Amino acid sequence: MNTLKTDAFILSGFKYGDSSKIITLFSEEVGKFSAIVKGVRNNKSKLGGVFENMNHVNVIFTKKDNRDLQFIPSAECISSFSGIKSEFDKLMIAYKLVELTSKMMYEYDVSKEVFYLLRHALYSLNSAGNNFSAIMLLYQIKFSIIQGIDPLNIQSRNSDVNNFVIKDNSNKSNMFFDNKKRNYIDKLSSMTFEELNSFEADSELVKQIQNAYEYHFMTSIGKYGFSKSNQIIDELNNKHYK
Repeated sequence: MNTLKTDAFILSGFKYGDSSKIITLFSEEVGKFSAIVKGVRNNKSKLGGVFENMNHVNVIFTKKDNRDLQFIPSAECISSFSGIKSEFDKLMIAYKLVELTSKMMYEYDVSKEVFYLLRHALYSLNSAGNNFSAIMLLYQIKFSIIQGIDPLNIQSRNSDVNNFVIKDNSNKSNMFFDNKKRNYIDKLSSMTFEELNSFEADSELVKQIQNAYEYHFMTSIGKYGFSKSNQIIDELNNKHYK
């Protein structure tokens, strides 16, 4: 039983009981985990607003290995990403970023590389001007390389450590990546999120490659789903354009 202090991003959350909330976090020190925050929905709670989806927070909790849900008594919000939440197109991208991370990471599987990647992506998206369509794609590219599931360089992962092995889907994956897409991916993979600010993205090509990566994640791992983020985006679209 260890008392830990760690930065984390709120991947999802829902109401529990009269005043509590159950959340899923992706943290720097312990990876993805779920926790209960008691009384957070009370009007007088000091933690009100801290655990909203996508927020960057710092949490203090005592990790108990025999618990499915950890208990978080103390936290502070580092950023609520107002630049994302106030702009519809950015919000759609952010939902996809956090869902990809949530679906593809196992509980307590620590990856500081993925944590820093998500942090860079969200902060870049938060401050970006109009040219941010390639942020999701760059995240997909770098995420797949870090996790050893790059569709252009298929590698098996150690099932003893990571609990899954890539299927041999190289032919299926490659059929979605012609030379034009491969060259575009090569160009992007060497860039940082900050460099995207001055990069003129081909929006149609970016969308095609994003879809190819989504298909690759779904078929190669059999774990990543689309339904939740698409449902949220559809709901937001209906509200936004009414």
